[in-house]
Amino acid sequence: MWSALAGSVLLAPFLWMLIGSLRTPGAAIPVSPLAWPQAPGLEAYRRVFEWVPMASGLVNSVALTLAGVVLSVLCASFTGFAMTRLSPERQLRAVALLVVAASIPLTAIWVPRFVLFEWLGLSRSVLPLLAPALYGASPLFVLLYFVAMRRLGSEQFDAARLDGLSLPAQWWRIALPQLRPTTVAVATLAAMQFWGGFLEPLLYLERERELTAPLLLHALDLLGPTQWAVLMAGAALLTLPVLLAFLASQGLFRSLDHRPEN
Repeated sequence: MWSALAGSVLLAPFLWMLIGSLRTPGAAIPVSPLAWPQAPGLEAYRRVFEWVPMASGLVNSVALTLAGVVLSVLCASFTGFAMTRLSPERQLRAVALLVVAASIPLTAIWVPRFVLFEWLGLSRSVLPLLAPALYGASPLFVLLYFVAMRRLGSEQFDAARLDGLSLPAQWWRIALPQLRPTTVAVATLAAMQFWGGFLEPLLYLERERELTAPLLLHALDLLGPTQWAVLMAGAALLTLPVLLAFLASQGLFRSLDHRPEN
């Protein structure tokens, strides 16, 4: 009962968004946001694609998210695997460094990163947006893989080493296939991070054809409160993929729930 109640509370903003997107653009904000409109329609969605290049923005966001997720999973998992090959003392130092890195606010590194990419001549491209994926998108993702890989028995890696398998081959052929739940969790969190990113695309992207969907949603917000139905339609377009990804990840978790990682 409590889970259903919590789910309904969390679902209410999304329902308000969907209902608001079906209202007539330019209409006044209703007293009850969940009241069904008298003349529901899809005009607000048509205006989203007419007033801003939302189609290209969605494509850019999908491409950025897919690339970011793949790179994040590969880099975070390999780093976590490499940490398990260290001595216990060095593992402790590596974990401490990751915890310190995770505690640094993102706002503290925006300016140094921008200066670095400006010096490299990459500040007006999409490459800085993918740079976090090269260290796993978040130090916490590396820690997740490290903790999961420590649970794997060392005997199988010792046998693989005797068979002549290199460390990358052990990571790819032995470790990763046993960590599907961890990979699903990291991929889901990384997808949320790259899909909903706003400030970094705002810093680095200038050309209209490169803008991501969150930036274009902000452009709709600048239209003012009279076009709130159009804003709700744009927000629904950005929220629906996140909801579908979340439901898909829940299905994967259920299918892997009773499968051990080792």
